[in-house]
Amino acid sequence: MKKKIKILVVDDEYVFCRSLKTFLDKLGFETLVATNGEHALDIVKEEKPAIMTLDIRMPGLNGYDVLQKVKRLHPELFIIVVTAIDVPNMEEMLDHSGAHALLHKPIDLQKLSDTIHGFVRHLL
Repeated sequence: MKKKIKILVVDDEYVFCRSLKTFLDKLGFETLVATNGEHALDIVKEEKPAIMTLDIRMPGLNGYDVLQKVKRLHPELFIIVVTAIDVPNMEEMLDHSGAHALLHKPIDLQKLSDTIHGFVRHLL
C-alpha cells in the first residue's frame, strides 16, 4: 500500500481546522491538526509531516515563532501560510522566514489544492 503524505494544519480556529482536515482527507492525504503553536511543534517532531498550513495570528506561540522553530527542526517541510492578516510586504517577509506560499482567508480550496499538488510533484 502506498504511504500517504502527511499534512499538518495549524490554526487556533477549531472549525477551520476540521473543515480543512475533511477537505485534505478527501484528497487522499493523512491530515494532522494542531490548534496552537506548541502542539504544532510536538507534531512536527513526532510525525515529520511533508507539508504544513500555518496561521500567523494565534495566542501563545504565534505563526512567525512556529515558522522559525520549524525551519530549524525540519528544514525540508513545505510551509503554506494561511492567514486573514493583510499587511504590505507580507509575502516577502514570509519568504525570508522560510515559508513557501501564502494564501489569504477566506481560503480558496482550489488554490490550496493546486499549491499542495505542485509541491507533491516535487516529492515524487
